[in-house]
Amino acid sequence: MTTFVVIESITPNQSLVFSAQQGPQGIGGATGPTGPSGPVGATGPTGASGATGVTGATGSTGATGATGPTGVGATGATGPTGVTGATGATGADSTVAGPTGATGPAGATGPTGPTGAASTVPGPTGATGPTGVGATGATGPTGATGATGATGVAGYTVLSGAVDPTTQGVNGDFYINTATNKIFGPKAAGTWPAGVNLVGPTGATGPVGATGTTGPTGVTGATGPAGATGPTGPTGPTGLTGPTGATGVGNIAGFNTQTGTSYTLVAGDLSDIVTLNNAAAITLTVPPSVFSANDQIHIVQYGAGQVTFAQGAGVTILSTGATTTAPKLRTNKSAATVICTASNTFLIVGDIV
Repeated sequence: MTTFVVIESITPNQSLVFSAQQGPQGIGGATGPTGPSGPVGATGPTGASGATGVTGATGSTGATGATGPTGVGATGATGPTGVTGATGATGADSTVAGPTGATGPAGATGPTGPTGAASTVPGPTGATGPTGVGATGATGPTGATGATGATGVAGYTVLSGAVDPTTQGVNGDFYINTATNKIFGPKAAGTWPAGVNLVGPTGATGPVGATGTTGPTGVTGATGPAGATGPTGPTGPTGLTGPTGATGVGNIAGFNTQTGTSYTLVAGDLSDIVTLNNAAAITLTVPPSVFSANDQIHIVQYGAGQVTFAQGAGVTILSTGATTTAPKLRTNKSAATVICTASNTFLIVGDIV
């Protein structure tokens, strides 16, 4: 015969089954430490109490019969249990909610019962406990500094000072001596070339100013005695008229308007402003053996056609343009100056790319 004992655990849907046919029970292991109790979940609201059904009428009490003498005979067998009467009808639901009773105190936590066999039905998920407010951990150590990146390529610049340059700057730089108004550059192979004057020679003397107003006539003095008339000296020869001095480089001699797509500078453009105006691209050629050191010509782009400077045969152009020997004016109304720094060598400075 097999005997089953069912012990309902405090864990829902779990139970233990003991059988009379089991082997002898082994010695129980030591009880492990009780784990910390989880936070008590919030008590859910008490549902509304249903209305009490109508109490049925109490039946009349039957008359009490006379008590007969107690028999002394043997107790008879118990009669069969009578049939259970039908359940009365449920009263109608009340529309008035009954008062909610006070929540009773939480009972003490009972001892942890033995772990039952693993259930195959997952229990209900408990309410999420409050988020802990633990202390912030210490800041971790600073990571190692990364390797220094490679140094970028140095840009070109224009330096200045009151003395001629010696070791200043890098290749491609220019330098202006503010005391002598000379420009040096570009520096190449670590050496500065000879300087070129930025200020031209003094221009010719201007015309004589207007004669001022005549002052008041002074008092006439007494007439002195007439002196003896001296002999008339010979008339000297008239001196030669000197040549007219050159126009100063700093002055603008005039304008030369060009509307084609190409133009080559001529000697007459010295100190002029040459304007180039065409919708298409324009090429301006700097010729050889036309200009001398310190000569300057000013160039202005009028219109959409971008102006490109070109070297004539044997000519060297220096600039900070993207293409050093063939710079371009940046846009409409951009201007640049062509400076002859030495025989057939020209520096182009201005709004160029």
